Amino acid sequence: MKARAREALSRLDAYCKRVDYRGFDLYDGLNSGVFKKSPANRSPMLRLAWIQLFKRSPFNLRPIAGVPRGVNPKGLALFASGLIRAGRLSEAARLLERLKRMVCTGYEGYCWGYDFPWQSRAFYVPLGTPNIVTTVFVANAFLDHFCATGDSCSLEFGRGACEFILSHLVVFERGAALSFGYIPGRQVIVHNANLLGAALLGRVFGLVGDKRYFEKSGKAIFHAVGALNREWLWPYGELSHHGFIDNFHTGFNLVSLADWSRSTGDNRWEAELSRAYRAYLDFFWRPDGRPGYYHDRLYPLDIHCSAQGIITLSKLAGYDERSEKLLSKAVAWVLSNMQDETGYFYYQKHKNHTNRISYMRWAQAWMFYALSTYLMEPG
Repeated sequence: MKARAREALSRLDAYCKRVDYRGFDLYDGLNSGVFKKSPANRSPMLRLAWIQLFKRSPFNLRPIAGVPRGVNPKGLALFASGLIRAGRLSEAARLLERLKRMVCTGYEGYCWGYDFPWQSRAFYVPLGTPNIVTTVFVANAFLDHFCATGDSCSLEFGRGACEFILSHLVVFERGAALSFGYIPGRQVIVHNANLLGAALLGRVFGLVGDKRYFEKSGKAIFHAVGALNREWLWPYGELSHHGFIDNFHTGFNLVSLADWSRSTGDNRWEAELSRAYRAYLDFFWRPDGRPGYYHDRLYPLDIHCSAQGIITLSKLAGYDERSEKLLSKAVAWVLSNMQDETGYFYYQKHKNHTNRISYMRWAQAWMFYALSTYLMEPG
């Protein structure tokens, strides 16, 4: 299986290099030249509907609507982290230089956002607005580079991301609990965003010893662990329409909690992590390696679930004896069913059709990082 994964990664690598890491994104519909000139662009509901049209269509409408191929900071970060794992440090450094030029201005520390504006049910995010998820993955790419090379500049980018989070993204702090928000100025709590931020602060604490990072991140973990339901699963967030429970966000949460514990040496939530990981295996995975999208539904079979699943199963293998066998099957399934002969990975499989659109961040960057992570594991 490792040999198959190396060959698949090589083909994916060649594809991404050919296009210089440029591509379409699942949520880039508002970059449409046609829509920007339309009065509909002033309506939150129509902006949301427009994005959903592009997201759900099995046909790529972007060329018709004038959506350009973009370079996404989060995608570049995942590619950079994957290259570092493979020992390709000079290639990774070139991507990090590009990320340095993509920093959002007007905020404390360092931060990054997406290369498109986007509309959710909760809020609108203009182009140039940073978010915690993109910032965390970019910061981790810089920290990966620091750990591989000792480059102090890369460490400062990771530390600067922590300062951005503490300065702009604390939604509340009450006693032993705290939560980080998704974007500045919005009081919306999303559990994977909170945990990703906590894991980053924990990682930087482990590198520089700043006790603020340990204290604040520990409070964020406390709040997130308290959000686990009776089945040991996390809802997406705390708004009324955030009650759904899906595969890849659960994977983010598990990996973030495990990473925080490793970075800080604090294992106070080991029992909760173990129970939540077992629930993840029970609810989200089929024996043949297919990832269920929701805890109670299989379809759609989404590439992001497979990619994050490979990462989660690789990093948390020691928590359940089923992990190693399931990891091999998850890799085998995605390579057999989701990779195009040209090297890229499809977006989704449904019961009656396959959506073969190539999404650079959502699919290619995540599978590049996932396969690089898998190939690092012994065996």
